[in-house]
Amino acid sequence: MGYDLAVYGHLTLDRIFNGFESSVSLGAIGNFWEGVIHTSTNISLDVKPLALGEAMILVDKNHCTRVGRGSLNLKTTKAAISDAAWHHVMYLNQLEDTSFMQEIDKTCVVSADLTAGPMNNLDLLKHLDYLFISDEDLFMAVEDLAGLVKGWVILHYPSGSHCSNGKESFTLTTQTLKNINVLGAGDMFAAAFIVRYLEGEQDVKKCVELAHKNTTQLLLRRNAHESS
Repeated sequence: MGYDLAVYGHLTLDRIFNGFESSVSLGAIGNFWEGVIHTSTNISLDVKPLALGEAMILVDKNHCTRVGRGSLNLKTTKAAISDAAWHHVMYLNQLEDTSFMQEIDKTCVVSADLTAGPMNNLDLLKHLDYLFISDEDLFMAVEDLAGLVKGWVILHYPSGSHCSNGKESFTLTTQTLKNINVLGAGDMFAAAFIVRYLEGEQDVKKCVELAHKNTTQLLLRRNAHESS
């Protein structure tokens, strides 16, 4: 029996500093997994870590920002393709081996997100139905990126999203959070979008809107837990 969704990519041990208080958490795939299970309990998820790494992150809750440094590929492995309807690749631009993407069934949906650092192989983008990217990692205009993917580029930022498939574009404005830990928000956003689509909401604009709403709820829930 196949899965609804498979996620490949980086799994990190995050050492998080909020001021002088420190904590340890799972990042990357860990954030995506959290986004999936807290958005829906109906989605079957296969987790395929391809790289294990570490990161040190400083969180500034007052300004809703974070900055970090990491070594994402301390240990790596070859991918075994999952039997899934949707395949999501995390931190595509930092994976050492991306050859597995050519082996994914062409009838499946393929998405990816990027993290800090160069995107050296733009040819990989041709495999993507959806590319998720944050404003701080954007390296060319969204409409230009849309010409390199099969489907949509979804740029997300604290106050909303700008999305394009090369033929049409739209912008959504959302609530801007204040005094909150936003670490992992982009990973959760991608997870929430995919879950909503898999559950039957196949209007991209509506999925983006719901993903922002779900991500806000997740961040507020985590913030309340951290404050208790």
